Amino acid sequence: MIPMMTIVLRIVSGFVMFCCRGVCGDVGELYAWYRPEGIEAEGVDVRAWGNGAATGSGRSLGRVAGEPCVWSVERPGGVCHVVRLDGKSALWQPAGAWGSVTGDCTVVAMVRVVTAGDGFLFDGSTRSGMTRLRVVGGAAGVWGAGVVAAGVTEADGLMVPTHPVKTGEWQVHAVVVRKGEGGTLRHRVDGVEKASSGRFEVPLGGFILGADVATKRGLVCDVGEVLVFSGALDGERLAAVEGDLAKRWGRPEDLPEVMQLKRPGLPDDPRIFRTTVRKRGDDGVHTYRIPGLATTPRGTLIAVFDARNQGGGDLPGNIDVGMMRSTDDGATWGAMQRIMDFDAGVAGSSGNGVGDPAVLVDAKTGVIFVAALWSKGARAWHGSGPGLAPEETGQLMVVKSTDDGVTWGEPVSITRQVKQAEWRLLFNGPGKGIQLRDGALVFPAQFKGADNVPHACFVESRDGGASWKLLPPAIPGGPPTSEAQIAECRDGSLLLTMRDESRSGKRSWARWSKGKWSEPWLAVTDPTCMASLISHPEGVLLFSNPNSASRRERLTIRHSVDDGGSWSEGKLLDPGVSMYSCLTVLRDGSIGILYERGNTASLEFARFPLAWVMEAGPMKR
Repeated sequence: MIPMMTIVLRIVSGFVMFCCRGVCGDVGELYAWYRPEGIEAEGVDVRAWGNGAATGSGRSLGRVAGEPCVWSVERPGGVCHVVRLDGKSALWQPAGAWGSVTGDCTVVAMVRVVTAGDGFLFDGSTRSGMTRLRVVGGAAGVWGAGVVAAGVTEADGLMVPTHPVKTGEWQVHAVVVRKGEGGTLRHRVDGVEKASSGRFEVPLGGFILGADVATKRGLVCDVGEVLVFSGALDGERLAAVEGDLAKRWGRPEDLPEVMQLKRPGLPDDPRIFRTTVRKRGDDGVHTYRIPGLATTPRGTLIAVFDARNQGGGDLPGNIDVGMMRSTDDGATWGAMQRIMDFDAGVAGSSGNGVGDPAVLVDAKTGVIFVAALWSKGARAWHGSGPGLAPEETGQLMVVKSTDDGVTWGEPVSITRQVKQAEWRLLFNGPGKGIQLRDGALVFPAQFKGADNVPHACFVESRDGGASWKLLPPAIPGGPPTSEAQIAECRDGSLLLTMRDESRSGKRSWARWSKGKWSEPWLAVTDPTCMASLISHPEGVLLFSNPNSASRRERLTIRHSVDDGGSWSEGKLLDPGVSMYSCLTVLRDGSIGILYERGNTASLEFARFPLAWVMEAGPMKR
C-alpha cells in the first residue's frame, strides 16, 4: 500500500514550487531565498540580503565582509539590482542564526563570474560540515563542488572538478546533495550535470555567499538570485526551478556605466593631503592592519602596524610588527622594517605571531617604545590562559629605539611586571601611548580577568621605561571594555576612551584623577571599533573613529574644547569603509592620521590643519 502524502503547491513570483512531505520528503522545501527585492543597500553599498522565503525570515544574510555593492542590469520585465562581489567581499550568517540543513540539500543560483580566479561562490559558515562551490585553477579555471565532513580542516582536496568556468556569462548553477553512504553530489550548469558518489554528511551549516568559511578566498562575481532547499531536488522539480530562473532572468544586460550607482568620493579639499603607506601585497604581505602613529622630537613620523603575512585574520598567526619612518611630514615613507618578528617555524607556535602594536615617544630622551602582544601558540584574545610564561599566556612585549627609529633593540616581555597570574590575558591597547607633563610614560592597556571578562586600563612607567606598573581597571563592574586610548587633559586628569564590548553603539569613557576613576559614561557613536584620542598643544582634544553605530565606515574627526565633556559633530575624512585609526600632532601643529581604508585593503595617511577640524560644530555630548 502506498503511504499517503501531502502536496503543497505554492506560486511565488511567477514560478511553481512543489513542497512534498511524507514519502516524498526528499523533494525539499524552500529554506532560504535571496532575490533582488530583498537586497538592502545604502546607496551602492549592500548592507544585507533579506530572506524572501515563506518561513525562516531570520535567515537573512545580515553579516557583511568587505564592500559588496549593487550592480544594475536589465532583464525581461525591467531593470533590477544584483549583488556584485569583488573577491574581498561576502554576505553571510552564522549557523546560530541561519540554522543548519542537516539532511539533503539543494542550492540553486543565478550567477555571472566577472573575473577568472580562485574563489568560493558559497560555503557553510561552520567547520562542523560544509557544502561548497568554488572556482579552482585561476584563469583556466574549473568549478569544484564538495561536501566537507565535521572536523576536516584541509578540505580543498575534497573538491570534485565539474564544469569549466565561463566568465562574463550569466548561468544557472545547481548543487544537489544526497547525504549518507552511497550519497551523490551533483553540480548542474544550465541543465548540464556532472555527478559523483560517496559518503556525505552534514551538508550545510550557516551560509556564506562570496567567500569560504573564513570569509577569505572570495569570488569576483555577480549574483542575481539564490535559493536553498532542505532536500535534494530531482528530475522535473529541479528542472522547473532552473527553468523559471532562466525564463525570468534571460541573459541580463548591464546598464551603462553612467547609470550605475557610485560610492561617494573622498572630500575634495586642498587642505587635506593623502597618500597610501601600505597596501595588500606590499613586500609579500597578505594584509596590513592595526595602525599606530607618533611624532618624535626631531619631527619624524613613526608608523607601526601588523604585517599579517599569510592571511587577514587576527592572532594567533604568522604576524610581525612592521615600522616605517617619514622625515617630511608623511609626504614620503621609507622602507618597512620588521621590529618584532618571532620564528613562525617553531613547532606548535601557531605562527608565533606578534601584533596589535602601540607606539610611544619619550620627548625628554627621544627614546621610542613600541608595545605589542606576542602569541606563542593560541595565546591571543582567544586561547590565552592563566599564568605568566609564554607557553601559558600572551606576552606584553616592548621594543625600543634610541636613534629616532633607525634601528631597534630586542623585544622584552613586561608581562611579569603588570599581569596577575590568575588573569587570562593582559596587553596594550593598540594605537599609541603618551607622555605626561611630569615625564611619566603611559600605555593604554586591557586585560581579561580570571572570569574572562575584558577591562580597559593603563600601565605607566616613572623611570623612563625601565619598569612598568598597572593601574586599576576603568570600569571594574561593567560594561566589558577593551581597546582603549588615553589623553592628558588641561587639569592633569587622564581621559580614557574605550571600545564597549556590550555593543551599545557608543564609546565608553572614564576619567582618572587624583588616584581614582570617575563614574563611566557613554558618548559618541561607535560600531565597537578601535578609535584614537590625542591632546593638541593648543588645549583641544581630537578624536577619530567610524561615525556609525553598526558599520566601520565614515571615518570622522571630532574636537572637544572642554576636556571631553562634549564633542563636535566632526569632519568627515573618509565616507567609505574605514576602521582603526591613529592620530598625531605634527611639528607644525597640523594633524596626521594613519587609518585602515577599504576593509584593510590599505593603510592610508592623511594630513590636515587643525583649523579644518575646528570648523565642525555644534558641540554635542
